[in-house]
Amino acid sequence: MDVIIQSLGFKHSDNLAICQNLAKNFEDTNTKKKYKSDLEVLIRESKLEDLYHSEREIIFVSTIHKAKGKEFDNIFLMLESTGSFSGDLSRQIYVAITRAKQNLTIHTDTHLFDNITAGSLEYIERLEKNELPTQLVIQLTHKDVWLDYFLKTESVVSSLTAGAPLAIEENGCMNIDGQSVLKFSQTFRQRIKDMQLNGYDIKSGKVNFILYWLKEDTQQEIKILLPKIYFEKHFEKQEIQ
Repeated sequence: MDVIIQSLGFKHSDNLAICQNLAKNFEDTNTKKKYKSDLEVLIRESKLEDLYHSEREIIFVSTIHKAKGKEFDNIFLMLESTGSFSGDLSRQIYVAITRAKQNLTIHTDTHLFDNITAGSLEYIERLEKNELPTQLVIQLTHKDVWLDYFLKTESVVSSLTAGAPLAIEENGCMNIDGQSVLKFSQTFRQRIKDMQLNGYDIKSGKVNFILYWLKEDTQQEIKILLPKIYFEKHFEKQEIQ
């Protein structure tokens, strides 16, 4: 199965290992006869975290809402001061801390937990300033791209595979031949401006997901791509004395 997947041109995809593990799970549970319908059921019922079979430690980044109903051995909660922690926010915090099965680490600039006592509880205060990362990677979603623009570029998108590099053009991305493949939505354009104000410039992109989008109020399925976009921190040039 690994040979088949790689021969189709997906060996540079960040998601190759996930597909290979999904295929292995299907083979392990269907040792005699294999039906397409069973594979579809397995795909629908599988969770992304179930498809990581690696000796390396894997960190899943999630909102509190998406983590509801799930449990993990170790939870790292990033909690920034927002004023009041009453009502719905307090319930979300409860959901977050109860996702941990073994260890819970809370990084916060609040005093919300100062008066809590429990066994094996340790407080660590850090006063030094954390340096910003030199590179940030953002996975785009449907909200970050102009979906109708893919009506013009579907044939070009069809020629791409996951892992293919993308160049940045004005408000969008091009393939290596200079053909436009997608345009950013107004929402993501504003995010780019916000990133620039925080010292980050958009540099490049990479195809991560190619999938079908069912256009609203039609039966038309359009092939679209959702890339990873790379930002780099720009540094002020120092004057030579």
